[in-house]
Amino acid sequence: MELESTARQPVWKALWIVSLGHFLNDVMTTLVPSLLPLFQSHLGLTYVELGVLVLVAYVTSSLIQPVIGAWTDRRPRPWLLPAGVFAVGAGVAALGYAPSYTWLLVLVALMGVGSAAFHPEASRAAHLASGAKKGTAQSVFQVGGNAGQAVAPLIVGTFFVWTGLRGSVWMLVPALIAAGALATLVPWYRERAFTVRSRREDNRSEGGGRASGLVLLLLVVTLRSWTHAGLSGFLPLYYVNVRGVSTSVAELYAFLFLMAGALGTFFGGPLSDRLGKKRLILLSTAGAVPFSLALPYVHGVWAALDVVLLGFIVLSTFAVTVVFGQQLMPGRIGMVSGLMIGLAVGMGGVGASLAGYAADHIGIAATIEALAVLPLISAVLALGLPEDRPLSPSGRPAVR
Repeated sequence: MELESTARQPVWKALWIVSLGHFLNDVMTTLVPSLLPLFQSHLGLTYVELGVLVLVAYVTSSLIQPVIGAWTDRRPRPWLLPAGVFAVGAGVAALGYAPSYTWLLVLVALMGVGSAAFHPEASRAAHLASGAKKGTAQSVFQVGGNAGQAVAPLIVGTFFVWTGLRGSVWMLVPALIAAGALATLVPWYRERAFTVRSRREDNRSEGGGRASGLVLLLLVVTLRSWTHAGLSGFLPLYYVNVRGVSTSVAELYAFLFLMAGALGTFFGGPLSDRLGKKRLILLSTAGAVPFSLALPYVHGVWAALDVVLLGFIVLSTFAVTVVFGQQLMPGRIGMVSGLMIGLAVGMGGVGASLAGYAADHIGIAATIEALAVLPLISAVLALGLPEDRPLSPSGRPAVR
């Protein structure tokens, strides 16, 4: 398939390549928290040192994404696509050979910077390849990352248990595959990026460039991230410590929640292309309320069904909020992508920390009940989001 597009049709080859790159990038970056037990035994690290390691990974990979995105908005840097993923791979490959804790921090920071450089440019590439199907394209891109995050713990539980920490050198293989595939997009990306720059004024007239709407959208994203990170981290503890179920059953509930979220991400984008982004965000936030409120009261099969539906609904807007932010600030695609993607990761870490603090002081059951209220607050905030136009069956924005 050639890298050609019309105004309406997505460039599917480019979308699947950036999704593959996203998958392999997030597999490698998600290995860091999963490898903490091996780091501890290899270098004799304390829990504080392990916590700082995770903090460095979060700060470098998420919080600097908007900065890099703002820098590339002035002049797109297509080479960051393969270079960013390769930097991640080089960092993770060297983790098993780090001679000291200091070097381990340096390598984790290298991985984080590489990931932070990759994400805004990859999201911009998905935007450029989307045609009229912005939500669908962003879903294809984002589901690669979600799948990568889900696969990483399985790699630690199988591959690294067999090879030990020094097996990290084999991560150069997926890094080279991803970098090579992304390098094939660089000529197309460069030509396409500089072609659309001349159309920014037209995009502004459609998107509105409303900074106040972006701030409100960021609040909705923050509450969604707190809900998702809090429940995925503390739901197993709730089922074990409060419900008295086995650890394996509790982890199964968490797995169902996360996998349903990945499916929600994939289907949310195409739905937003038809329903409109604000409408889908409202449906998602309001629709999550009954399932989140029911969470402490359902058991057995009903509990499993509840967490599946809740996970699907909560993350159905992950790609949608990225596209909505890009529409609100059409001249700041990289910065907005960094905010929506990086902020989601960073705020998820903050939310998990707050949930842990709450669990220590008010109990795990009360914490789960408090998290259940967050979708309701999100729904109220989402009412104030700017209106957007869904696509008509022809692929054009519907007229209201």
